[in-house]
Amino acid sequence: MDPSFLRMSTPEGGPRMRLLLVQTAHGLTPSSGGYKANVCLLRNLSRLGHATAQVCYAFPKELDEYARRAKAKGVNPRVQGLDPVVVTDGKNQEHKLHINEFTDEWGIRNTTIARHDSRIKGLTGVYSKAITDFKPTHVLFNDSLTMKLTAGHALRESFKRVCIVHSAEQLPFGPYCAGVEGHCISAKVENEMLRKLDGVWSVSKAIQRYAWEHGRLQTKFLAHTPWTFLDVDTGRMPVIRHNVDKEEIGMVNPAPIKGLDILLGLAAKFPHMKFVTWTSWGSKPRHIERIRAYPNIRIEATTPNTDDIWDRIKILLAPSIWHEAWGLVVTEAQLRGIPVIASNSGGLPEAKVHVPYIIPINPVTGHHRDENEDYIIPEQDIGPWEEALEKLMTDREEYLTLAALSAAKTAGWLKSVGQRTHEKWLQSMM
Repeated sequence: MDPSFLRMSTPEGGPRMRLLLVQTAHGLTPSSGGYKANVCLLRNLSRLGHATAQVCYAFPKELDEYARRAKAKGVNPRVQGLDPVVVTDGKNQEHKLHINEFTDEWGIRNTTIARHDSRIKGLTGVYSKAITDFKPTHVLFNDSLTMKLTAGHALRESFKRVCIVHSAEQLPFGPYCAGVEGHCISAKVENEMLRKLDGVWSVSKAIQRYAWEHGRLQTKFLAHTPWTFLDVDTGRMPVIRHNVDKEEIGMVNPAPIKGLDILLGLAAKFPHMKFVTWTSWGSKPRHIERIRAYPNIRIEATTPNTDDIWDRIKILLAPSIWHEAWGLVVTEAQLRGIPVIASNSGGLPEAKVHVPYIIPINPVTGHHRDENEDYIIPEQDIGPWEEALEKLMTDREEYLTLAALSAAKTAGWLKSVGQRTHEKWLQSMM
C-alpha cells in the first residue's frame, strides 16, 4: 500500500473536523454503490487528517476480516463488545441489539450493529449514543431516521447535518417519491426537515436538477471523491484489463428498474452469447426465477470484491430505466478499459463521461405503479442494444478502440476531480 494512504496529514486551510457517518446499509461491505461511495468519502477525509467514525450493520465475519486487515497495516483495531441494547417490540417481547466497536485500517472508528438485530427502536438509541460519545462537528447520512433523530439531539447546536442524496426516491417530492421501500415514509414531514439541514449533497447533476425541478430544493453537486474509484490497496489508478478475448457480458443488480427486460431480450436474441449477472439489493427471488429460464445467463451472488467482475467480463451492460443517480460500476468498468453499453437514464451519461455507447430508453415515470406500489415497467426498443452489443462482440477493432477511449477519458475525468473538494465544502459550514 502507498504509505501516504495511511499517514494522517494536517488539514489544509481549515479546521480539523470530526465526521460521523450513519449507514443503514447491511454490512461493512455493502453491495450498494451509494453506501460504498459514503465509506470512501470517509476514508478520504480520514486520510486528510480528520477524525472519522461510522455507525453501520456488520456481519460477524466482517468484524474478523476488518480487524485482521487493520493489524496487517499496523493499526490496532481495539475491538470492543459493548453492552447489548435491549428493546421491546409490539408484542412486548424483548430483543437484544449486539454492538461492537473497532478501528479499521483507515483509522475510522466503527460502531457496528449485528445484521440480524435490526430494530428501529434500538437503532435510535445506538445512533444517539454514537453522536454523544464521538461529539462530531458533522453528521453525514442519507436516511430519514437519522435526519429526524439529529434534529432533536441534545448536542444539536454543536454539529452540522448533511444529507447525501443517492437516489430520486430518497427525496420527499416528485414522481419518484417513495419508489423504493424504506424511503419517504412521512414525505411532508421529511420535506420540511430536509430544508433545515446545513447541507444537501447531490451526487450527480441529474439528481441536482431533479431536486430543483420537482422540489425547488437547492443542493450542492459534488462528484464522488476520487477515492471511490482508486485501487483500495494501492490508492492508485486501477489496473487496465485487456479483455477483448473474454466471452462473458456482465450486468450487476438484475432487476426490472435496472433493465432486466433488456438483458433478457438480448439473451434471447443472442443464444450463442454468454451472459453473467451478479445479484444485489434489487434482485428479488421472482426476478432470479425469470433469469433461470435462459440457459445462456449465469447467476452469481453479490461479491464484495469487484475485481471478480472486472477480471471476467468483456462488456458491461447498464440498461437502467429508472432515474439512476450515478452508477459506480459504470465508471469502475471504464477506468479498467472495459466498454460499457448504458442507457441515458439519470446520471448514467455522467458516469460514462459521455463515452459511447449511451442508448435512449423509455424510462419509468414514477406515476404508474402496480398493486404493490412497484413501478410499472414500460416497453423498450431493444434494437439499438442488439446493434451495439453485436458490434462490440464481433468487431475486434471497434472493441479495442472503445476500450482505450473509455479508459483514457474516464481517467482524465477522475484526475480533474479535486481531492479536497468535499473537505472544503464541509469546512465552509463551520
